[in-house]
Amino acid sequence: MEGDPSSVEAGLAPFLAECAESSEYFALLGASQLSTGNLFQALENLELSLLLDPNNGAALVDYAEVLFRQGQVLSALELNEELLDRNDLPGGLKDGLALRQRRWSRATIISNGMVSGSVGHDNNLNSAPLGDQLALTLSGKSVILDVSPEYKSQGGGYTKLSAGMNFTRLGQSFNSQFSGQLRGRFGKDSQYELLQGSMQGRLSPAGDSPGWDAMAGLDHIVFGGNTIFSSSTVTARYFLGGTRSCNFYPRLALQYQYFHSQRSLSGVESSLGVGADCRLALGSAPSRLSVEASAISNNGTERDRLGEDRGGWQMNFIWQSQIGQGQILAQYVLTELDDEAGYSPLFAGGAKREESLDSAFLQYTQPIRNFSQNAQFFANVSYHSQTSTIDLFKTRGITAEIGVNWGF
Repeated sequence: MEGDPSSVEAGLAPFLAECAESSEYFALLGASQLSTGNLFQALENLELSLLLDPNNGAALVDYAEVLFRQGQVLSALELNEELLDRNDLPGGLKDGLALRQRRWSRATIISNGMVSGSVGHDNNLNSAPLGDQLALTLSGKSVILDVSPEYKSQGGGYTKLSAGMNFTRLGQSFNSQFSGQLRGRFGKDSQYELLQGSMQGRLSPAGDSPGWDAMAGLDHIVFGGNTIFSSSTVTARYFLGGTRSCNFYPRLALQYQYFHSQRSLSGVESSLGVGADCRLALGSAPSRLSVEASAISNNGTERDRLGEDRGGWQMNFIWQSQIGQGQILAQYVLTELDDEAGYSPLFAGGAKREESLDSAFLQYTQPIRNFSQNAQFFANVSYHSQTSTIDLFKTRGITAEIGVNWGF
């Protein structure tokens, strides 16, 4: 377009009445407004042009550009692809549209990362049982034995370092996401150091309100320099809709659990549950409440697993809310699991193991604007308590932690 775009727009204005039925007029007017950055008016006039002539190629080219600049990347790509399929495009224009298609396609891939450093204290680094003594059943009689000092709970401070990457690809039909994290907890005693690596992949339909999502993940844990646990997990949810503020869904999950040093503990855990995800407004602060209830079944993959198969249920509550410049996250999980058979003649005379695990997590996060645009302070407190009919599995621990996340 020759001349100053703003002067072109001004020159076209007097002819609006006599050109009200001209697709070319509105296409030219929209193109001039696009050149000056007036996207709202450009979109309006280009749509008028296409209403008058849906095949107006010039209007379609500029309309796709407006959509892209407004953040409607997928719609812009779809329209640009349709333009490339046309047979009436000049050679030079087709090359430019192909170049634009490749450039816009890169905008559908979003990558970001995070590194984190924190310090904390855990009063039970080794997840030891509560008591200083254990009762064993030997020859039909109960015998009390003192727990060796190295198997008692060990508390202490630690430093935690974490790093993660996330890649999201926006598609016409599906959105996909891949992420990976590596976490390390280090302290004075290396036998309580913990390393954890995890990867997840997620798939969901494109759109603002997906009807379902599916996830697959891998986890690997090294404790005290020894590989102790690996797992692979698959979950799927289907959103049923619901009220204006709540979305209801069923969820199915399968997890293969492999204990490297104690293979007899390995198994496949399945859970089937229902949940609700609600967005609420408490005063002026937006909040989110999620509730989920699941039935759990854990079937052993080894014949000699003590207690054989296990079954039970779980309740999970998550609450998030904005508080001032920060955000608070609270989670409470209650799990009940019972063994199918007696655990061992050595414990409680061969009684079945019945366990109840309570865990609570509280986190506060707040951006650190004067430090970095992508930095965030956080403070965590977590608590877990497991009761059991067998003393060996009664544990309790509290962890407190403060740190900083950096995003990039």
